Amino acid sequence: MTNAGVSPLSGVDAFWNSHRTDEWSDAIVAAMKLGGIDHLFFVSGTEINFFQEAIAKAESRGAPAPRLITMVHESVALNAALGSSMITGQPSAAVSHVDVGTFHYGAALHTAWRGGYPVMIIGGTGPRAFPGSMPGARDSLVQWQQEPRDQNGIVRDFTKADHRLEHQDNPGLMVSRLLQIATSEARGPVYLSIPRETAMLPTGGSSSFPTVAQLGLARPVAPCDDDARAIAQWLVKADNPCVFVERSGRDPQAVEELVRLSELLALPIAEAAGADRLNFPNNHPHFCTGPSSRDADVLLVLDAVAPFIPGLGSPSPNARIAWVGVDPVLSRYKTMEYRADLWIPASVTPTLRAVFTAAEKILDRSDLSRITARRERLAARKQEILTRLEAAATEDARQATPSGRWVARELGRLLRPDAVLLNDAISNSEYVRAYAGRERAGSYFRSGGSAGGWGSGASFGAKIAAPDREIVLASGDGYFMFGTPMAALWAAGYHKAPYLSVVFVNGSYSTGTTGLKNLYPNGIAVNAGNFNGGVFDPPPDFARLAEAAGGYGAYVTETDQVGPALEEGLAQVRKGSPAVVAVRVPSPIGN
Repeated sequence: MTNAGVSPLSGVDAFWNSHRTDEWSDAIVAAMKLGGIDHLFFVSGTEINFFQEAIAKAESRGAPAPRLITMVHESVALNAALGSSMITGQPSAAVSHVDVGTFHYGAALHTAWRGGYPVMIIGGTGPRAFPGSMPGARDSLVQWQQEPRDQNGIVRDFTKADHRLEHQDNPGLMVSRLLQIATSEARGPVYLSIPRETAMLPTGGSSSFPTVAQLGLARPVAPCDDDARAIAQWLVKADNPCVFVERSGRDPQAVEELVRLSELLALPIAEAAGADRLNFPNNHPHFCTGPSSRDADVLLVLDAVAPFIPGLGSPSPNARIAWVGVDPVLSRYKTMEYRADLWIPASVTPTLRAVFTAAEKILDRSDLSRITARRERLAARKQEILTRLEAAATEDARQATPSGRWVARELGRLLRPDAVLLNDAISNSEYVRAYAGRERAGSYFRSGGSAGGWGSGASFGAKIAAPDREIVLASGDGYFMFGTPMAALWAAGYHKAPYLSVVFVNGSYSTGTTGLKNLYPNGIAVNAGNFNGGVFDPPPDFARLAEAAGGYGAYVTETDQVGPALEEGLAQVRKGSPAVVAVRVPSPIGN
């Protein structure tokens, strides 16, 4: 597309589609929808009114455009976009008001980048055309304050690519190109800033641009045959193998392929602490029943950032390590101390298929005997783990005040198999994972980053993307506050996209309590019981936030109240109301 409706060069873009448009904004929203963006999480601003007009116009014409989702805080809007993409695997988008709105995205930018979400992050930019010189030119005194030297620089360290839309661009092409980058591996966010007067440029009635599908996406990559055979040989002949996973479940087919390979060779699966979704059925006998990283003689690492802590958990120098991922050397991370015998830049799913095929061909009778014995050991170990978990929960049930373990156990008991659980519980997160019993790909998520505040917005976005599934957030109280929950709960009620928040209330930050004790066990602060900076006790009444948003809230302080409160919270969500069940659990400092 060129300005004023001038036709592009024939032959160069013969495959581009022509669309009815009045302004560049019409091409922008059409390209977003045709690129797979169904929802635009929108926070109002004077320089982005063109999105409202373009989408309303498209709806009246039956033209392609994403659905505009009204939001009241930018960080919640971006986390909602992350939650939508998390569920669908497709791109989503959030738009904010100039530089100040972009700053309000806050720590959600970190989550988008470290979590590898294929999200288009958009910021309007204040107009700078002389007042009255063209449509969209400056018309408000505040707009002289809305022109930073480099607005894109705010987010550049947290995106795969960024672009400021200029008058010489083809707007539809630039949207499609950025989405092509975002959705090709290794996936990640992109940023587009759009000046108001640029978005309002006339098109002459039509515009032409390629869709993302027409540009094409990078295809999954399989390993070479020699590497697949080498990995298969190592695993088949190993005495103490282990597969380490963290993000391989981003492709649901990878979960199926890993189960198939694990069952063929009786391979135990170890999950890194940073695992951001279900990578393997949690109740399977091979899940979390294998050796430590120090004791394994063969390690297969699949799409992981930090499978163990180097030094403390380093494998034996004689252990063989194969590390597989689309970017196995983790080029987005500066300091990495891991070693491997094979660094294989390949997609996980075709790699697992290739290794399975190679392993089947080389198994002999002695291998099968050794594998059978290991399979029996893993099954016995899993049963021991499950028995131990239930015994510990039963013991906690006898206490008058609820423990984090008991809350997690009761929550897991009530979750439907297809429910989506978002785990942001921090110091109680391992309890949540252990008792949730998640079996299906796409039923369990964590943020993928280290920033607090993801859960509330992501839960709302997940519900928007999957309206027929129950969405449950398990959150620590500190992270819950970081997530601007009032804005998310309002959105849940307004858009009829309810979810349940289960808040573990301990009135403290684990970083400022447990972290302090770990780093200075004999320090003055710990010996004096001075945890100032890590404690906010008494905490806010989180249940009343739900009530303020027209939802259901309950504050629980007794063990026998936990199950009924969770049941009622889920019942209210099923009736269409957002719900918060806040449970008082012990503080890490014992108060």
